[in-house]
Amino acid sequence: MRKLILLLLFIPLVSFGQNLQLLNGYKHIFVKPLTYTSGDKDIYGLENQTKFFFNSLGFSIMNTENFIGNICEVLEISISHSSRSKVDLEARNCKDQIVYKTSGHATNWNNNFQDNFNRSLKIITNEISKLNYFYNKSLTPKLDISIKNFKDNLFNINDENSVRDYFEKNDQDSIEGIWNYVDNGSSGKYKLVIIKEGYNYSAYVLESDSWWVPGELKAVFEPAAVSNVLTINWTMGNKLNKYESIGRLEPGLISFEISGEKSVLYKVFPKLNNSKKSKKKNLSNNWSANGSGVIISKSGYIITNHHVIEDADDIEVEFILNDEVQKFNAKIVQVDKTNDLAIIKIFDMNFDGVEELPYNFKTRSSDVGTKVYAFGYPMALSIMGKEMKVTDGMISSKTGFDGNITTYQITAPIQGGNSGGPLFDEKGNLIGINSSGIRKDIASNVAYSIKTSYVLNLIDILPKSIELPSNTKLESLPLTEQIKEISKYVVLIKVK
Repeated sequence: MRKLILLLLFIPLVSFGQNLQLLNGYKHIFVKPLTYTSGDKDIYGLENQTKFFFNSLGFSIMNTENFIGNICEVLEISISHSSRSKVDLEARNCKDQIVYKTSGHATNWNNNFQDNFNRSLKIITNEISKLNYFYNKSLTPKLDISIKNFKDNLFNINDENSVRDYFEKNDQDSIEGIWNYVDNGSSGKYKLVIIKEGYNYSAYVLESDSWWVPGELKAVFEPAAVSNVLTINWTMGNKLNKYESIGRLEPGLISFEISGEKSVLYKVFPKLNNSKKSKKKNLSNNWSANGSGVIISKSGYIITNHHVIEDADDIEVEFILNDEVQKFNAKIVQVDKTNDLAIIKIFDMNFDGVEELPYNFKTRSSDVGTKVYAFGYPMALSIMGKEMKVTDGMISSKTGFDGNITTYQITAPIQGGNSGGPLFDEKGNLIGINSSGIRKDIASNVAYSIKTSYVLNLIDILPKSIELPSNTKLESLPLTEQIKEISKYVVLIKVK
C-alpha cells in the first residue's frame, strides 16, 4: 500500500491535448528570463535546466539580442512555479499563440523546494522527450505583416552617436529625440528615436532586447487639440497586435496604458532646455579632456575611471588596431561612482572587435613589493603628446589614501591623463586601474591604483556577461615585448 501511495504522489499533472508535432516547425528556443519580484533571477535553476533540455532535443538556444532571421522559427518558452512544487511551462509562437501549455507537480512530500521543482520539471521534460523532434519547414507559422523601416538619410539608425549628432546639430521640438521605454517588465525594453514626420511623430527602434531591430517603426504619436495629449498607436512585441492608447505628455515623459498595463517613455537625449551656447560648445572639434582605459573584452568593453567620463556628452577612444592608430565612438555602459570606476563600450559601425587579449585579469590582491608598470596617456592633449607612456615602480602599500582598502599605493609616477589606465605586474597580470596621486610638494612618489577585485564587482552587474582575459602569454616574454603587446589594448579616451 505504501508503494502505491508514493506512486500516486508522482502522477504527472500534464495536460497535453495539443499536437506536439507542432514543435517541429521551430528551429530555435528562447527561454524567457525567470525573474522574481525580489529581483532575484532563476533561484532554482529552472531556466537553465529548460535551456539544456531543449538544446539536447536539437533546438538552438537563442539570445534575443543576437537573433537575426525568421522570428517564426523561434518558440518562446515561459517557465514558472506557482507553489512549493508545481512547475508551469508555456510555449508561444511568433503570433503570440500558445503552442502548448502544461504543468508538472511532484506533490510536496518534503520541504526541499529544489528537489521538488527538479522532479516537477522532470515530469514535463519526460513527456516532451516522447516527441521525435525534427525540423519541418512546412510547419513553421507564417507571419504576414509589414513593418515600416526608417529610410531617411538624416542619420545612421544603427549608430546612436550618429543619431545624437543629428539632434545636437539640428533644432527639434520637445518630443523629438531619443527615449527609453519602461513598462512592468513583461514587454521588453526599447530605446526609441522619435522624429516628426508630417503631422505625426514616428518612433523607430534604436535598441531592443526583443525581436525588434534598429530602424523598425514601433509606434506613431498623433498630437491632439490639447497640447499635452497624444494618440498613441503602439505595435506589440510580436509585431502583430496593435493597440491605440491615449498618452499624457509631460516634460521629458510620456505616460500611457497598453492592455491595462502602465507604460512610460522618458527622454534620454537631448537634455531639456539645452542652450544654443552649450550646443556650440559640444559641436566644437576640440576635446575638453582626456584619460586612459584598458580593453577587457574582444567586443570592445573598456575599463576607466568614473571621473574621466563624468558628464561627457561625447566619448572617442584611440588605440592601435591592425598596426595603426584608429579612432572609435564609445558610450557609457556602467558606472561605480563610489569606487571611481566606469565601463564604456565601443559602439561604432567601423569596429569589428579586437583579437584575443594577451594578458591575465588578476582577481586576487598582490603583495607589497610587487614590481608594477603604469600604462596611460598623461597630458596627451596638451604637452606630452599622444604616444602611450609607461612608468615603473612597486606596490608600497596594500591600502590607499587614509587607509582606503580598495586601492594600492604605488611608486610608479602618474600624471593627469593617466586616470583610468591599467596597472600591470611583471608577469603581465592586470592588477589595478590607476586613479589618482598626491601632489609632489606634499609627498613624492605616491599614487593610487584601484584593485581589480573591485573592478570585478562592477563587471558582474553588466546586463550582458563577458569573458575576462585569462591569458598567460606575456609571462614568458621580456619586458619590451610585454609592453608592445599590452599597448595594443591601452586606449586614449577623449571627452567633451
